[in-house]
Amino acid sequence: MKIKNNAEIKAAARERLLGQYGRVIFIQLFYIFLVLAIMMASGSDTGNGIGAIVLYYALSFIAYIILQVFMFGLCKTYLNACCRMPYGVGSLFSGFGDNRVVVSAIMFAALQFIFSVPGLVMAERYISSGDRIFEEYALIASSAATIVYYIVWLSFSQLYYVLLDFPEKSLGDCIKMSVWLMKGQKLKFVGMQISFFPLMLLSIPTLGLGLLWVMPYMQASEASFYLSLTSGKAAGTD
Repeated sequence: MKIKNNAEIKAAARERLLGQYGRVIFIQLFYIFLVLAIMMASGSDTGNGIGAIVLYYALSFIAYIILQVFMFGLCKTYLNACCRMPYGVGSLFSGFGDNRVVVSAIMFAALQFIFSVPGLVMAERYISSGDRIFEEYALIASSAATIVYYIVWLSFSQLYYVLLDFPEKSLGDCIKMSVWLMKGQKLKFVGMQISFFPLMLLSIPTLGLGLLWVMPYMQASEASFYLSLTSGKAAGTD
């Protein structure tokens, strides 16, 4: 089977979500609540001094790991929705029972932290010296880190779906499969993500309420993208 183009992938996602929007929107809202709760908890004031700074970054690192595990659960929700398989709020917590998911979450958190170090160093220099040049350096370093991390992440963007699809495979094998699936497909995936920007902008006049429809649509499209990759690659087409 030929790998679908983005229009076909998005059409398949819309078709799969018919009759399920109320359910996925509820789960999406619950996921957002979890994200906000974790971010608020990790961003609480830890005081001043080196120890407080270390504690703050340690809490942020742990929070990112937890958020990644919940992201795995969100991927499971939409992959199951697209495959007409059972799912519910409990799907969000499914990753905590799989060591491969926890280790992959730690891997993503470590990558994020490594790429953010230059920006963090510049930010600390700005705070300690008050020199605005370090503020500019921090902004440049953080922006560059975000771009580089995203480029690296693209190869691993299918990892959570692979982990779901192949519970018997090791994490290493799943990583290799994600890299293989995304070979030659990265720009297509980026293009699909960018195609949702106009819908996001149109959600602004609705005070963000439109995102309750856009976000499930986008997540389901990413799950549909994975399904298209696996069927197309298995058939030997790119």
